[in-house]
Amino acid sequence: MVEELQHDIVKLIVTNRGLEPARYLRFALRRAIPGARVRGTGFRGIFALEAGGDACELAKLIFRECSEQIGHVTAVLATVESTEEPIKAAAVRVGAAQIGPEESFCFRLHKRGAHGLAQDTSKLEPEIGGAIWRALETKYNKKPKVNLRSPDITVIAEILGPTAAVGISRKAWRE
Repeated sequence: MVEELQHDIVKLIVTNRGLEPARYLRFALRRAIPGARVRGTGFRGIFALEAGGDACELAKLIFRECSEQIGHVTAVLATVESTEEPIKAAAVRVGAAQIGPEESFCFRLHKRGAHGLAQDTSKLEPEIGGAIWRALETKYNKKPKVNLRSPDITVIAEILGPTAAVGISRKAWRE
């Protein structure tokens, strides 16, 4: 079952960089986006940030303001049950909506906690990435660009136990 996030509250998944205490990242996030709700996810060094506004613009701001403290930021566009089919469907939908005809992409899966994914990440990433590729090929009527090292856009599934947050990260946010 897919639960689309409400447009008035957006969510970002932010990971801590390195071994610095997570409280430094929490403080930096609160300073960067006053009024945002920053809460732990139950996994060390991983936070869910909830605030009003556009998820992609907030992610860009987080990269600009907190680049020294963060590992990565995912602008969450859908939340689903952490099993293969719902994740694949959400990733295809998010990828088709967010990836432009000239943009390169890749799909990444970050698993944490007890989840419903039996297959290894090394098998799931190409399978789900291939489904996104086929959707883009149909949408644009040409072969999509895949770049596994430095894509313009990365479709990400953050598996946090029984819930999967599916979203994006853009190379332009980090530059």
